Amino acid sequence: MRAIAGGDRRPHRRQDGLHAEVTETLPPPAGDAATETGAPALPPLTARVRADVLQRSQNRFSAVVGVSVVICDRTGAAAVSPIWASAYLKLLSESAPGRALIDAALAQCCAAPSPLLIPFSAESGLSVYGAPIHLNGERIGTIVIGARPPAALDLAVVAAVARRCGMDAEPLCAAAREMKAWAAARRQAVFSFVDFLADMIATLYAQSHELTTHIENLRTIHELTQLLSGTRDLQEILNVTARRVDEALRVKACAIRLLDEDTGELVIRAVHNLSQDYLNKGRVLLSDNPIDRAAFDGEAVYIEDARTDSRIRFRESAIAEGIVSGLCVGMTYRGKTLGVLRVYTGQHRAFSVNEAQLLRSIGAQAAAAITHARLNEESTRQAAVSAQMHRAGQIQRRMIPAEPPASSLLDFGMVYEPTLDVGGDFFDFLELGGGRLGIAIADVAGKGIPAALLMASVRSTLRAHARTVEAADESMMLINRQLCHDTEVHEFVTLFYGVLNRAATRLDYCNAGHEAPVRLRGEAFTPLDRGGKPIGIWPGEAYDKGTIDLSPGDTLVFATDGTIEAINFADEPMGRPRFRESMLRYRHLPAQQMAQQLLWDVRRFVGLAEQSDDIAIVVVKRR
Repeated sequence: MRAIAGGDRRPHRRQDGLHAEVTETLPPPAGDAATETGAPALPPLTARVRADVLQRSQNRFSAVVGVSVVICDRTGAAAVSPIWASAYLKLLSESAPGRALIDAALAQCCAAPSPLLIPFSAESGLSVYGAPIHLNGERIGTIVIGARPPAALDLAVVAAVARRCGMDAEPLCAAAREMKAWAAARRQAVFSFVDFLADMIATLYAQSHELTTHIENLRTIHELTQLLSGTRDLQEILNVTARRVDEALRVKACAIRLLDEDTGELVIRAVHNLSQDYLNKGRVLLSDNPIDRAAFDGEAVYIEDARTDSRIRFRESAIAEGIVSGLCVGMTYRGKTLGVLRVYTGQHRAFSVNEAQLLRSIGAQAAAAITHARLNEESTRQAAVSAQMHRAGQIQRRMIPAEPPASSLLDFGMVYEPTLDVGGDFFDFLELGGGRLGIAIADVAGKGIPAALLMASVRSTLRAHARTVEAADESMMLINRQLCHDTEVHEFVTLFYGVLNRAATRLDYCNAGHEAPVRLRGEAFTPLDRGGKPIGIWPGEAYDKGTIDLSPGDTLVFATDGTIEAINFADEPMGRPRFRESMLRYRHLPAQQMAQQLLWDVRRFVGLAEQSDDIAIVVVKRR
């Protein structure tokens, strides 16, 4: 696996211990990095090293060594004002032809990939030495000095140069006579000094460039953070990230893939400057892709050439898209990697460690924003569901009687407390023909919306059959048969249905698996438990009918199992004995107060323990 590696400035000259490593890069391909890697060109020399610093360095070097010096930028133009320490060069520079000769020598030195000595010749009349200033193999400037010849200049040659330049030969020859020759050892020492100065300027440039890059990266991350924090839309976050990555790293294209944890597929969610044909190349599974797996493990994975890299599954698509190099990092937030961030170039390019760190930082910022956006979306969805549940609860409550039937013979009390906005418990009063009154209470298996929908179905079915069938057991068989037809095997309901006669002296009933209501006469309890199994289990179930008489002072208590199955912090259930003790305790109260007190006893028993079942209680007192 290729990883981010260190590199030097590749100065193309002898290694003498002066060429310190100043940046880290991925290994670049062979050739001139500035033209083949596709990396953004380095800024001009004076953009990273102040002109006054260059000028002072040049001037002091000239004063120490006693030579003419010109520090040039990458184009060959003087970056600062030249110093002509030699009268010979100064005289040449004062004439246009002479200046042209100097410029030609400078251009030749500045074009050479390594240090170049141009010996004195009759054509140019110059002897100069140029030391290139390199960073990561890219030329950022050149130091050119006037080199003293190894022996006295031939005055006939100097006179010829003067004639070529339209100058008076005598002053130029006088300047040539003043120019002292350099012994070989001195020449080599001066050239080494020039090399050292070039290294020092490259180091200053590298440090300034690194600092500036860090500042720019921090600015990019800050601006991206500001942009991402200003939106909660997940797709907008992804689009902004892809666009800003492309701008910050100056790459050909960018792609963001997020992991679908159910399928293991890395799904494309945002792109910048990639064609639809490339995006439709095929599914990308995390398990099948070593590049993305390495990114998920925390590596910054370098792709030197996608056209030949064996890890690339869709090489033909990459070639058609014009993709060459690439870099892939994971998008990780608090230890969880959500996807990958990839950048592509159209030429060979070596990415620096700073660029990899920037991409990682952007990926982390985007991952945090994605996580928060997802949480916000989930919160919004939950709020919408809660609002719908609340509205559904309001509709369901309208199905439960708000007021009991008016009766001179009976006193009614009722309470209903679902654990959610909607529930599966219900009770109902049905005014039937001949002055009869139907009373029903039911408990649907399950909670929430499914239970509420089944409850509504049972209620409507009960009301439809109760008005056409007088016997409670026959009504129960019809309701059971229809429920079995309309529901799944696991959906069933416990239902108690009874019919009071006109005089309220007799209750005919059928209990389909419901918690048995009781008749309380004095201190004696009579359970109403005749009937059969819960409805919705077996369509051929047969049901029995029970009958009980009522006298003045009798009390009927109907309840769902949320009362006796309520659990306290000691993991103890309320149970029938405790619930019946409550019935005895409040039997002298009016029906509504009795129902309320029964509910309060259940609440007092469980305390703050969370409950999972709905509660419905109906109390009917015979006056």
